[in-house]
Amino acid sequence: MGLNYSQVADLVLETQEKLIKRGAFVDMQTDLTDHVAVREMWKNRVKKFEGGNDWRFDIQMDHNHSARTVGLYETDGSNVTDTMKKGSVSPRHVNAHYIYDLREPDFQRGGLAVTSYVMSLYTGMMISFYEFVEQILWGKPVDSSDEKTPYGMDYWVTANATEGFNGGNPSGFTDGRAGISTGDYPRYANWTAQYAEVTKTDLIRKMRRAHRKTKFRSPVSHATPDLGSMKNGIYTNDTVIGIMEEVLEANNMSLGNDLASKDGKSCFKSTPITYVPFLDDDSTDPVLLNDWKWLAIGVMAGWQNNLSKPETVSGKHLVKRVDLDASFNMVCTDPRRQTRISK
Repeated sequence: MGLNYSQVADLVLETQEKLIKRGAFVDMQTDLTDHVAVREMWKNRVKKFEGGNDWRFDIQMDHNHSARTVGLYETDGSNVTDTMKKGSVSPRHVNAHYIYDLREPDFQRGGLAVTSYVMSLYTGMMISFYEFVEQILWGKPVDSSDEKTPYGMDYWVTANATEGFNGGNPSGFTDGRAGISTGDYPRYANWTAQYAEVTKTDLIRKMRRAHRKTKFRSPVSHATPDLGSMKNGIYTNDTVIGIMEEVLEANNMSLGNDLASKDGKSCFKSTPITYVPFLDDDSTDPVLLNDWKWLAIGVMAGWQNNLSKPETVSGKHLVKRVDLDASFNMVCTDPRRQTRISK
């Protein structure tokens, strides 16, 4: 006895499911091959802040200059010096969402179809969120009038052609980072340099110097506003890391048969150099050397990935909406531990 149409359809579906996992789909929602800021910062460098909407940290910008040589019976000095300055960062808020109508075809087909469809909606929302966060964490608000966009790396670690602690106020922020201007406090600056070529005598030499110059050690033990365990990170784009890998290969006399034996293996001072696809469009080909002890993503407690339950959309009783909300900002308590070297 032959099979009817329904039985043939079921057999075809069963065969397909053996070849392709149920609910599986190829993700082509973004042009970025990797979301480094999301992976390295958002998921691993989060610091939860409690008790208030402004996150403050104290910086002692100078000592009191009271030390001096004295003679017998000399009158004591009594200068009073206020050397403390407060930095302040407020959380900013990001929302993403998806909606669906209960009358859509997938909701009429039952369990698996509904699950797959809702998962595709959820995935679309999350990719939108992560793509947006990736952009935020490498960039900065346009200027101080933008009170919604969170701060990013371009806000905290600025560029300058002169080598030294010359990473000053980000463009559009005359009051400085976290309300502290490098015009008033020159020590509140990150290390900068400019290079012409990715060579041992140019870029790599400047990276070495930056590494030495940003390793501050206080002679006095005291509590510090550090934001995590001590760990360095080095980030750059395809142009730079590609040449670095070629330099590394040139230094190795026994490469074997692998034409790209050093791809993904470049390190500096034992720290892996990470390729950041988002930086490929940066014409300055930056190299960022970050000290994560002083740099983190500050998140309001309970608001890192706050996912709502499906709620009925006002005036549309068969339409549901799911929201993802996050309240956060990038915080750097010590810019002079950070470096940006640009072409």
